Order: sequence, then structure tokens, then C-alpha cells
Amino acid sequence: MLDNRRIFIRLFVVKRLSVIRGSLGAVVTIATSVTKPQHPLLATKPGERLLLLGDEAVARGALEAGIAVATSYPGTPASEILSTLATVADAANLYVEWSVNEKVAFEVAYAAALAGCRALFACKHLGMNWVMDPLLVAAETGVNAGFVIVVADDIHPHASQTAEDTRWYARIAKLPCIEPADVQEAKDAIPAAVALSERLQQPVIVRLTTRICHSRQDVELGPIRPPKRRATFVPDPRRYVMIAPYARSRQAWLNQQLDRAREEGERWPFNRIEEPERAELGIIAVGAAYPYVLETTRRLGVVGLVSVLKLGFTLPLPAKLLASFLHHYPRILVVEEGDPVVEREVKALATDLGISIRVLGKESGHLPREHELTVGRVESTLCILLGVTNGNHVSADYEAPSRIPYLCAGCPHRGSYLALKEVLREAGGGVVCGDRGCYNQGIHPPLQAIDTCICMGASIAMAVGFAKSGVNKPVVAVIGDSTFWHAGLPPLIDAVWNRAPILVYVLDNSWTAMTGHQPCPSTGRDTVGNTAPQFDVVAVCKALNIGFVEVTDPYNIPATKEVLRRALQYIRDTRQPAVVIARRECALVRRRRKEREPQPTIDPEKCVGCLRCITVTGCPALTTTSEGKVTIDSIQCFGCRICSYYCPTNAIQ
Repeated sequence: MLDNRRIFIRLFVVKRLSVIRGSLGAVVTIATSVTKPQHPLLATKPGERLLLLGDEAVARGALEAGIAVATSYPGTPASEILSTLATVADAANLYVEWSVNEKVAFEVAYAAALAGCRALFACKHLGMNWVMDPLLVAAETGVNAGFVIVVADDIHPHASQTAEDTRWYARIAKLPCIEPADVQEAKDAIPAAVALSERLQQPVIVRLTTRICHSRQDVELGPIRPPKRRATFVPDPRRYVMIAPYARSRQAWLNQQLDRAREEGERWPFNRIEEPERAELGIIAVGAAYPYVLETTRRLGVVGLVSVLKLGFTLPLPAKLLASFLHHYPRILVVEEGDPVVEREVKALATDLGISIRVLGKESGHLPREHELTVGRVESTLCILLGVTNGNHVSADYEAPSRIPYLCAGCPHRGSYLALKEVLREAGGGVVCGDRGCYNQGIHPPLQAIDTCICMGASIAMAVGFAKSGVNKPVVAVIGDSTFWHAGLPPLIDAVWNRAPILVYVLDNSWTAMTGHQPCPSTGRDTVGNTAPQFDVVAVCKALNIGFVEVTDPYNIPATKEVLRRALQYIRDTRQPAVVIARRECALVRRRRKEREPQPTIDPEKCVGCLRCITVTGCPALTTTSEGKVTIDSIQCFGCRICSYYCPTNAIQ
């Protein structure tokens, strides 16, 4: 396990490289049909080792498990699971799908498992919010082949609006939950979870964290199992038609399976007890917390003073295993990522068994409840509990220098926001409801262009709410094209149906860009890069009988402003919704295809050093010279020329 500084730096670098690699993989698949050598992930010699990202290890585990159908919707830190499987889908005879949203993705995989094909659904923790309706029913119907739900919890959070703990959902659904401790176990857990799913005839949840998804480890491979792709579904209405009378009859079965799962947990291969003879403190290290405990005890030199129960099966808890551990120690420290889920259940179990111990952890205040664990946080706790010092080790957590996130050089969203801000300023202000995507970076200086950012698709529905509540200003919903297909259509229909006087501003860059440039219905390509139907936001909006639907190029600020002005006037005149689509393909994708625009130059004689081009646009390709004048970074610059529009001296040519 790495120390804090190395963990943080590796996480940061790996995230950047993996996103770039995933994007390149998608683009290269589109751009070329040249025969390639076998993908390293398809190595077939058992015992061979590969250096794998955690998400890549999960993908390899899917191949070893004989998964036939894999689905997802992009979401950091889980995106690379399906991106990786997409690169080997044809060679492995595997069906992979970037679905329009997580609920659809879950239902596609669930149906495959009902039909006898092993299936995997992957998402980040926020995606679980979308799948709870079908998930609870899937728990009652059960499945006919292994069905694994891989969820990546962004505990910190690094790239999410919440830090939910998926284990609560597992408890609501009464489904087994497995927590791998490292990248190797993330790979090994998938075949094990598939086998468990088939023994129980239930979906099984595998919970990962960002540190596992985006760390690398030397992984020992197992044999690849060919997927079964010939499905058979036998109708059974009392099992699959979940009307209330049939649902009532499945409740007893669901509870029986939960009891069976508890017995499975008692012999789960990734649980183990490390118990030295003179240990004075018991530690329950849950899933991804185990490496922190392992490294901390070694750094402090207290390996012989603590006994560790490594717990990888957390729902239902293996009561017999825990009881055998709890009896030996007056104090038990529970170390887990997220909420004190296991800590609470251990307390309850000790009470039921009449074991007099003190259970410590997040609820007791010995570990922080917010953010993810670090070696420093675990080390500080153990120093207090064991009465030891950390010697020469630095226990303080390392924090990388902070920076303000920004839109990439050439990002079309920059022009979209600048035009919108100017038009709203002319109108005396307005309310701008943002949405989830890379365009939510518009909150940062100097753009500061959005007022809300809640969840997928919320921009349009909230705009309706603001307008209907009587807000006497223009109300704008900003939404990307991928998010539009994911969750924007129902609220847009609501806006039309209820005649909401709002402007829906669709920032269409043709990709799911923030998570690594996965294709979406606007792209015209499917998950593996084949030509697919290309859906047009304009056609859909016109089919909804929206009276004002126009497309603009966000690189053209004057033209975009004019379209926005006319849209707002239409709304004032008709009290009906209007739609403006700012359409430009993502600059990073075009850059990788070597389609960069001609770059502007700066005339140093005309540049007066006012820095307006920088302070207004915030473009990272613009910087200053030692003389205080502006220069263009030719490597970063994409040639959008938005800066030239804001130069008061026409120095940018």
C-alpha cells in the first residue's frame, strides 16, 4: 500500500491517463479498421501477471467469470470498466452497451440474467439512485444466471455531488454485498460473485471505492471462461410478473435467501483473521480499509499488538466469524469506508451475544465520518488507542496544491456560457439551472455562469419550478446532449405540457465528455465504435411541438447571442418554452483526430496588456509574458478564436 502522498499523486495521474486512454480507445476504434495485436487483457495463460487499473481488473474478472452481457452508463470512478470491456468485446464474444441511463443499463443486464446469460452492470454510486426500483424487484424475482452489480463509491467525493454509501441500498434490497480490499481482489471478486449469485439465484453487489478503481496493481490472472450467448427464457408469471399478490409470495423466499447468504459469508474466501498471540486490540478492517490498516500497523511497528479481521463480505455479516473474533478483545476498532454501517451492526451483534466490549470507529469519534480514509487518519487513531508514537513518520495527510478547474482550451461550452451571460446581463439578469456534465465547470471563475447543479436532468425540471413559482427573470436550463438523452426528455415534456416559459439551452458536443468521451445517442457510434443511429435534439424537440428550436455555433459569439435574444423574446411573447442547441463537437475529440482549427496569433504591438481575453474567457491556452502582455500556448490552443472577440485592440488576429 502506498503512503498518502504517493496514493494521492498516483490517483491523480492515473485518473488523467485512464480518461485519456479511454477516450483514445473510443476514437481509435472509430477512426481505423487496421488489424491490431491481441489485447493484453485477453492473455490466457493462468498465473500470468498484468499491471492493471482497478477498473481494468474488474473487466478482466468479467472475462474470467464468463460474463456475456455487460452494461453501464459513464460515471467516474466506474467508467473504465465498460470502456475496457468495449475494447475486447468482439474478440471475447461479449455484448457491451453504454445505455442511455443507468436504469436502462440495469434492466438490459437483468433481462440477460433472467434468460440464462451471465451479466454485469456497472455504475458509480449515483447510478444506484436510478436503479433502485428494478433492483428491489430483481431481488424478489431472483435470476437464472450470475448477475453482478459493480458499484464504485466516490467516498471523498472527488467527482460527485454526494458521497453515498451503497451498502445501505444493499440492505434495503436484502442482497449480498462484497467489498474487495485491493485491485487483485477486485478482479477475483467478479468470478466469485458470479458463482455466489448462481448459488443463491440472486444479484450480488460488489462495492468498490475510488482508491481501488483508480489505483494500479500487479494482478495475477486466472483462466478466461467463454461466455454463454445462447439465451432461453421460460415464462413464469408468478415469479416474473410482480403484481402485488405475486410479490407477497416472494417475500419469504427473499428472506430465506438472505439467511443462505449469511452462511455463504461465513466461508467467504476473502475473509480472514490475522491474530498474533499478544494482541491487545481487535481491528475489523472492511474491504478497501484493510490496506490502510496493514500499512499503518507496519509503519508503527505494532503488528504484534493488534489482531485484524479482514472482512470482505459485509451483507449479511458472518455472525459466527465475528463472534469468534469479538470474544477475545475488550476493544474493537471498526475501520470502513463511508458510513459506520458495519460498526453499528457489530455493536448490535455484540449486544445480542451478550459480549461486553467497546466498539470504536466513526460513531465513537475515533475515525472521521467525512471523506475517505487515509493512512494518516488510521495512524492517528491507532497511536491514540495503543499509546504509541509514529516515530519519524509524518502522519499528516498530504494535500496537492489546489487549483480552479476549468473548461479545456477550445471547449465549445466556453462560448455558450459567455454568450448566455451577456444576453442575460442585457435582460437584467436571470436564473441559470445547471446540470451534470463537464459544463458544470461553468461555475468557476471567471465564467460563474450557473446557479444550481443538482443531479442528472434536474436543470429543466427546476427551471419549470422557478418559472412557475413566479420568478420574474428569464429562467434558463443548461443541459448537455448526453444528459439530455439520459434524463432530460421527461422534464422537457413536462415543460411543454405545462407551458413553462423557460429557455432550454442544450450544449451539444456529441459525446459523454466529462467521463472520458464515451459515445451517446448524439455520437452516431455504438459502444464498440460501429456506426449507429444518430439522434438529433432538434428533431426530437420539433416532434414535441416546441415552437422555437434553433441551432447555433458557440464559437460564433455574436450569432449565438442573437439566437438567444430571439429565444427570450419568443418566451416573453408566448409564455412557452424555447430550445437553443449550441452545437460543436468536443475539442479534445477533434484534436485527437488532428482537426484543430487554424490558430490565431497575437500582435505584440497592439496588445496593451489589459488581459481582458484572459479575465473574461478563462482559457488555459492564454498566458502572459514577462512584459505583461498576452501570449498563446500553441500546444493547448485549439483555434476557437473566442479570445479575439473580446480583445479591445484587435491584437488577436
